[in-house]
Amino acid sequence: MIRMFQTLSAWSAAYGGAFFLWIAAFCVVSYLGLYGFKSRLSTPFLRRLIRVSALIALPISWLAIQQGESHFAAAMLPLAWCLVLGITCSKEIASRR
Repeated sequence: MIRMFQTLSAWSAAYGGAFFLWIAAFCVVSYLGLYGFKSRLSTPFLRRLIRVSALIALPISWLAIQQGESHFAAAMLPLAWCLVLGITCSKEIASRR
């Protein structure tokens, strides 16, 4: 397990290192959670989730940009996560109408 994390850390060093790995893990886990529970969530909650995802993604991206050019992928990943999450929520809202 430790060796796997060391391999991932070495691979992600060009993209922002451990910061990139933590953001990627957060994005994957939260999206899988949404995908599993989206049919059980109310429409107002899905709309609120779109707004909250933007409020989460923007500060994380800003922090990554402040770290330097090597963290560009770590800055773009939360924005892509926000877009994918918004599209998923919007499709679920549209399917309920």
